Amino acid sequence: MAIVNNSNLPTVQRFKYEDYKDAPNWFSQFLMTLNLFVNSVYNIINHGITYANLGVIQPFSFSFTPGTTLNFSFSNPITGVPQNVVIGNVYIGNDLTKHPTSVTQLYWHFSQGQIFVDSILGLTNGVTYQITVQVS
Repeated sequence: MAIVNNSNLPTVQRFKYEDYKDAPNWFSQFLMTLNLFVNSVYNIINHGITYANLGVIQPFSFSFTPGTTLNFSFSNPITGVPQNVVIGNVYIGNDLTKHPTSVTQLYWHFSQGQIFVDSILGLTNGVTYQITVQVS
């Protein structure tokens, strides 16, 4: 099975000492060290690494009904203290094509490994929404 380069990376993966004819001798050792780093980064990028793979951003989906859902919280899906909980998508009920007509904004706080949703503005009371947030 051939590996397909989906990342548009150059096919040349190494720095060669021969390409630097006027370089001092120590530059050869530097390039060997640099190539170790470049090779690692090249392989990571070429095989589709994402922020989610790194555990830096994780999505979390939940149902929320304003006016009836109280004290909503969920476990922190990332390592460390979250800095951002951002709404990624909101749709009404189970219809993936039906969205709120006003801007939604989420307020939250973090305590003891839990992310507490304090409020979500822009939603209609009594209507159930499916919400996906990105935690980072």
